Amino acid sequence: MTVRAAASLVVVSAFAGLASLGAQSAPVPLRGDVPTPQPRCGTSADRDVGGRSGPYALPNGLADGESFTFDQDPPLVAADYTGTITLRRFSVVGDFPTIEFRREDPDVPDGRTETWTRLTSRAVNGQLVSVFEPSWDAAELARSLTRRRIGFDIPFIYWGAVQAPGDAKRYIYLRMAIAGVPSSDVVRVNDQVQFASDVVNIVVPNFDEARVVAGSSGFDVPAASRMFYTYFADVYDVLAFTSASIPVADFGAFHRNVRNAVSGLNISRFDQSALYGSHGVLQGVEVYADDTITRYQDTNHEMAHQWLSNFDWLKIASITRAGHEPSSHSPLWTGGETLIGAVLLGDRRVKSVSEGYDIERTPAPAHYHPLELYAMGLKPASDVPDFAVFTNQGQFDSDSSMSPDPGTHLKDDVTPVSINDVVRVHGFRQGPAPSSWRRATVIVSRENLVSHAEMDYWNFFAQRLSDHSHESRATVDNFASFNRATQNGVTLSTHIVPLDRDAVEQLINIDTPSFGGTSVRGITFSSSIPTQFAVGEQVTLAGHVTAADRPDFDQLMLGFWQIGASTPTRFTSTISRSGDFAVTIRFSDSDRGRYTLAAYLFWPNSGTQYPRGSLSTISVE
Repeated sequence: MTVRAAASLVVVSAFAGLASLGAQSAPVPLRGDVPTPQPRCGTSADRDVGGRSGPYALPNGLADGESFTFDQDPPLVAADYTGTITLRRFSVVGDFPTIEFRREDPDVPDGRTETWTRLTSRAVNGQLVSVFEPSWDAAELARSLTRRRIGFDIPFIYWGAVQAPGDAKRYIYLRMAIAGVPSSDVVRVNDQVQFASDVVNIVVPNFDEARVVAGSSGFDVPAASRMFYTYFADVYDVLAFTSASIPVADFGAFHRNVRNAVSGLNISRFDQSALYGSHGVLQGVEVYADDTITRYQDTNHEMAHQWLSNFDWLKIASITRAGHEPSSHSPLWTGGETLIGAVLLGDRRVKSVSEGYDIERTPAPAHYHPLELYAMGLKPASDVPDFAVFTNQGQFDSDSSMSPDPGTHLKDDVTPVSINDVVRVHGFRQGPAPSSWRRATVIVSRENLVSHAEMDYWNFFAQRLSDHSHESRATVDNFASFNRATQNGVTLSTHIVPLDRDAVEQLINIDTPSFGGTSVRGITFSSSIPTQFAVGEQVTLAGHVTAADRPDFDQLMLGFWQIGASTPTRFTSTISRSGDFAVTIRFSDSDRGRYTLAAYLFWPNSGTQYPRGSLSTISVE
């Protein structure tokens, strides 16, 4: 869009204050980045870690009332989208004329109740399935974007929760089109297979719907894996699957061990790779029930399940495990954070204080714990320092408090642990230790291959995980790539290797991509928005206000929020009568760090405002 020149444009830096912009008192920017309900890991030690299950996870099928899949229309929702958002073929097992949905609403703590009415019904493997197709207008999207950030580190937003049997809820997220994702070269093999440099898309009709009879985790992974190996090389340590349709589940992802050759981890040695079409190469498969396949914290978590965390803490330290799926996740402990915790997420860890122990925010980049690096074969036993585990493992609610506020005090009865205690119970770790890890991202379609725009989306985020330059930056939440999480111990490769044709060799700018000009609803920037700013460098972002809810916008503010900050670093501009603005940004040395960028519109006497949109992560270096 061509920006019209303003007749008398005033540009004010963060240090000049806001009062000079008009007679009104200085407007206050409110933080729009509220916590998103976290999808939980569904990996179970009994089912997925020790090779004790067949290709399907649960033989009893989904219970009546359980949702299991829907098609988002449009498949990717852009921040400036003005049409209708529809969840097509939203499928619920059983005969249900209506179901309840709690639409996310910032003014209603438990969400705004909606009742969906059944559109039709269908049969899946002989089971009656009720089908719903709820829709919302663009005003609902605008409302959500005022409180939810999106970006290259979180390309989805929380939309609400479907009521499941009992009091359980199933979280629903929308996939967001992130303006600025570069185009990818895509090779279409046939009507069932296409690929790019770092992602594969295949058609497997029963991949999701197998869950109706096989249970919540019963995706038809073996069929999808064998389809993959028909066209692509058997060189991958792990295959990571997600659906073009969006699965609904009581978990966000799970990892299933396919082969294990390591002893000393309380995991049996086994090899089920032939079930999946691999000849002794494949070590694990993963399924992501939503877009967490795009994020460092979730993919780092699931990949670590190849080795973790099955230690018997009752025998090691006489503690009873608690938290989320405690038999397959690390306990509450000292000595560093864990990216695979039962009690704390990786953005929190324990620190020692004079009165005992407190919670602190994990510094960037978040790493695996020394014991976890030992389990992965990246640290010798002699280099694992002593630490302690807490006697009371149930100090925090496993569903809502895995990221307690920094400064939260812990009940400090602990048991000291050394690596010798672990070895006494399980023996020394013996077996291969990876210096590289190959991972293929596979998008499974039910009927048709996804669009080129969707391939651009999936390919960018798959390659981003690889950190091929080893120069990726931590996110605003302090999570980082697998390579950095392992303290440069393992290089992750996500490159796709076809069997009978050339691979696509395309390196994408995954370290410092820019947001496109339409990334914030109601505001069009005339150039892209950098994700990296240099201290002392002057950058001017010009553009035009397109929001039509008021005729008298007179101020634009860009607020850069650091995690935990109570106020942002502010840069402002007047808005001309024709809607144009130009805001100049210059950071000082004290501003170094990582930010969420929030864009605000004000008008005379508007007072406090939430942003029109928030983007992350922005780094100042």
